[in-house]
Amino acid sequence: MKSRTNLKYMIVFGLAFTMLISFGRTLHAQKKLQKSPGGYHGELDFPISWGRYYSYAEWTKIMHDIQKKYSHLSDIESIGKSRMGRDQYLITITAKSTGKHEDKPAMWVDGAIHGNEVNGISCSLYLMWYLLTRYDYDQYVYNLVNNCTFYILPGLNVDANASFVEFPNTAHNPREPFRPEDNDGDGLYDEDRTEDVDGDGELSTMYIEDSNGEYKLSADKRRFVRLTNMEEDVLRFRRIGQEGYDNDGDGMINEDDIGGPDPNRNYPSGWNLQAGNPYPMSEPCTRNTYEFMLKHPNIFAGFHYHNIGRLIMFVSPPRATSTQRQTAEQRLKEQERFNQYLQELRKTNKYAQAFDIQVRPGYEEDMNAQAKIVTMGARILKNYRPVTSGGMGQAQASTYDMLGAYAYLIELWGSPVFDADENDDGRVSDEELLKWIDIELTGEGWVMPHKCSHPDLGEIWIGGTRKKHVYRTPPARYIKMEAEKNAMFVMYCASQFPKVEIDEVNVTPETDNLYWIDVAVKNDRIYPTVSDRALKLKRAVKDKITAIFSNNISMVEIPKNLTKIGPQNYSTQSETIGKEGAEFRLKGKQTLHFCILVQMDGSQGWVEFNVKSQHGGKDKRRVNIKLSD
Repeated sequence: MKSRTNLKYMIVFGLAFTMLISFGRTLHAQKKLQKSPGGYHGELDFPISWGRYYSYAEWTKIMHDIQKKYSHLSDIESIGKSRMGRDQYLITITAKSTGKHEDKPAMWVDGAIHGNEVNGISCSLYLMWYLLTRYDYDQYVYNLVNNCTFYILPGLNVDANASFVEFPNTAHNPREPFRPEDNDGDGLYDEDRTEDVDGDGELSTMYIEDSNGEYKLSADKRRFVRLTNMEEDVLRFRRIGQEGYDNDGDGMINEDDIGGPDPNRNYPSGWNLQAGNPYPMSEPCTRNTYEFMLKHPNIFAGFHYHNIGRLIMFVSPPRATSTQRQTAEQRLKEQERFNQYLQELRKTNKYAQAFDIQVRPGYEEDMNAQAKIVTMGARILKNYRPVTSGGMGQAQASTYDMLGAYAYLIELWGSPVFDADENDDGRVSDEELLKWIDIELTGEGWVMPHKCSHPDLGEIWIGGTRKKHVYRTPPARYIKMEAEKNAMFVMYCASQFPKVEIDEVNVTPETDNLYWIDVAVKNDRIYPTVSDRALKLKRAVKDKITAIFSNNISMVEIPKNLTKIGPQNYSTQSETIGKEGAEFRLKGKQTLHFCILVQMDGSQGWVEFNVKSQHGGKDKRRVNIKLSD
């Protein structure tokens, strides 16, 4: 047996391959890489106006047309039909040259589960357009589309979405799927809907002149305001209600409009009969989306677009159950300590987020990852506030609770309340709103009081309210602004999807022809390779490392346990790799060490390590061992 001191070992390492190249995928070169932030990034390769809302026929045509132009990056399909027979079109975006969409970690994005929240459609379409048109120009987008999949469903509640855009409606209606209901109990279904009495394309409020009425016109003639002095000698009005007719002759107006259950209470997680009737997934539009997600376990995270309020709502892990009841004084002290902690964080990062939540054991990593993600979300979206989300039959709750994927509900826009509130009292008065409309919208956005003839009521007045696209959905000039920064947040989250990499491989001669090999595997992204929730649901496929050898090298079996290659050095502690490999799970920003003991016959050989992760991809590294005198 040769003495180790008489030997000179030369360890030659093979090149580390990227996740894509190491498994034989061929990448198309980026044809038109633009390095200047002031340069052209493909905006006119497929021009779209972001200064308007599109009808169902228009935005589905946009989807089909852009897919034809970028067929190497996208596919389009209908995941099912709505109750009224409209297709729910979904576009899948990923570089086909780098692998199948189902083999890559995926981001799910849907818009407008509530019919009136159609700015979610705009945000979803903008993300689609941005990814496809910038692929050849933008290195960041190029890498995302090569390595990830995006499943984008712009309109979820397509029947109500179509009605909201194409017909006069209030800012709040229609909201639900179009399932016939008898709201007034007269045996008729949806027979008394809202109507545009004056034909101006907007639904406002109706008043009638009445000498005993409680309202008058404001001094500027733009609003109906309550009388403060009932003796005042002015033209008086009585408020009738929302614009419309008494279609069924029962003396009431608009009491039986189109609508069914709240679709964002129709999902299984936290479902209850009152809000999500008659049973979970009863509506085709919700059932189609949930079934698609069930069939695609590569979905790692989901964005669900809503309005209103400028909120980043994330589904927090289950909270710990308290065994001790706190007094009000104890709770106040805890809150003070938490506030001090958050203030300390914000001394170095003004966007820092922390949440006074104790999660159940085993969910700490999910909470940690979410806090980091929404901290960056607060920075990207600027005036959006991160909060935890509810779970009463909601889509985002089911994405996390039932599927184990991280989930975000984005409350878009937020009406002018944040911009028009000049005295910072948290509300917008009529005077502040009208000033905002006059300055920011150059006068658009308000229905002026005016006379109109009503077939049942005679001469009436209509107006004194904001228009539809002022409150819940942004005016056209703000659509792109909202869509662009939300696209940036979605892409940032995708950029933090886990990625397993073999960081380094070290060979340590032991004795005679035995060698210890230590392999460091890392994930330098924020998200873990699988969520805590997916582990609890047993939906997760664990990461795995395996080894193969040249003919003259064999594995020496050692017990599966933590092993120290250097007995006095705890930093060399590693998990052993057996013949079947070793399973593991990488947390965010974590490196794990694995070791193997091999025996080599002859002067040289090789060992190749392969790591595979359901959401973190693949990597491999070969090390050549050569013995020379």
